[in-house]
Amino acid sequence: MKTAQCSRPNRRQLSAALADQRSRHLLSCLQDSPATVRDLAVALAATELGCARSALTSADRRQYRRQLDQHYLPRLTDTGLLERSPDGFVRYVPETLARFDVRFPSLAEPTDPSWPAAAAVLRRPYRYSLVAALAEEESLSLSRLADRLADTDGFTATPRELAIACHHVDLPKLASVDLLTYDADTRTVTSGPAIEAVL
Repeated sequence: MKTAQCSRPNRRQLSAALADQRSRHLLSCLQDSPATVRDLAVALAATELGCARSALTSADRRQYRRQLDQHYLPRLTDTGLLERSPDGFVRYVPETLARFDVRFPSLAEPTDPSWPAAAAVLRRPYRYSLVAALAEEESLSLSRLADRLADTDGFTATPRELAIACHHVDLPKLASVDLLTYDADTRTVTSGPAIEAVL
């Protein structure tokens, strides 16, 4: 088998792939055993069109095969989630996600509502520490949260830089997937219902 193309997975690419339900479905099809691209295209088409595999037309199979070859398989291979062999087989690489502290839902459930939250936490290296801090204290001021993140090993950003990034980018995104609520007026962050699913 060809080795994964990225030894250090790109968080942004991984996050985008895992936030996409079709990509998760493809990974689900591969979690137990490798498959050919043709078999993947047939499985995906049957699922999305809501029909038996035997009911698919050759045009259906070609359309889905083209989408896999041109978009999904290259993207998932680039993230390190898939390996492709010269004989046409595709294999899921579970070690790629095992490198991260984030708890991911089972790939057997690609429609699990926790997937967007896990993908959002994965996107930036300090987001796991952010949600972990909220799980401990339930509510924090933005300045206190930024101080806690700045004290975490491996982070070189100042509390001010982290507060600005959190206010404008991280907190609104994490709030959109129910990991927290953020009151921008009082600059208060409160843990949300999805937070335990990713820790």
